[in-house]
Amino acid sequence: MRLKCQAMNVARSNSAEQTRQQILDAALRQFAVCGYAGTSTRVIIEAAHVTKPVLYYHFGNKAGLFQAVVDRTENQLLEVILKIKAVTSNVHDQLVEICAALFQFARDYPTVMGLALELLLEAMERGPSCKHCLGKMHQRLAVIRKIMEQGVKEGTLRNQFGSQQLAVSFLGLLHFHILFHLANPRSPLTRRTAEEAVCLFLAGAATEKSKHFVLNTQPIKETAK
Repeated sequence: MRLKCQAMNVARSNSAEQTRQQILDAALRQFAVCGYAGTSTRVIIEAAHVTKPVLYYHFGNKAGLFQAVVDRTENQLLEVILKIKAVTSNVHDQLVEICAALFQFARDYPTVMGLALELLLEAMERGPSCKHCLGKMHQRLAVIRKIMEQGVKEGTLRNQFGSQQLAVSFLGLLHFHILFHLANPRSPLTRRTAEEAVCLFLAGAATEKSKHFVLNTQPIKETAK
C-alpha cells in the first residue's frame, strides 16, 4: 500500500512538472513575440491548454510567470557558460567556446535567445520584473568578468581596461552578432564566425601604425562593486 501511494505521488509530481513546463513553453513563445505588456494570461492559457486556476496555482500571477520564464531562459544560458568555463582553462579558448556555444544556442533556440536579448531592453523600462531581469543578466556578466580578470592576470589581456569593461564589450559583440542573425537568418553564426569575433576582440582592428592611440591610454580603474 505504501509503495502504491509513493508511486501515485511520483506520478502526480511528474504530471505537475509536465504541466508547469507546458505553461512555460507557451508563455515563452508569447512573451518572445508580444513582450510582457502585450501578452495576456488568457492567450497563454489557451496556448498551454490549461485552465486559469492551474496557471495561477503554479505561478501566482502574470508577473510570477514572467519571472519563471526569465529564470529558465537565463539559467539555460548561464549553464552553457559555466560548463565551458569549468572544462576550458585557456582564456582564448574559453571565449571562443562560449561564443560558439551561444551562437549554436541562438541557431537551435532562436525564440529563447530572442527573449533573452529582449529582456535586456525590457529591464530598462518600468515593469514588475525589471530588477529581476537585471539581476539575472548580471550573473552571466559576472562569469565573463572572471574570465577577463584571469586574462589580465595572465597577461593575455592588457591591464588598462577593467574586467567589467572587457566583459561588457565582449558580450556586446556577441549579442549584436546574434541580433543581426535573428533579424537576418542568412547571416552566419558558425564556429568560424565565433573565432573571428574573438580574434577581433582580442587583437583589435587597429594597424600597428595606429595602435599607439590605444597603448598610450592610462589603465581604467575598476568601478566599485
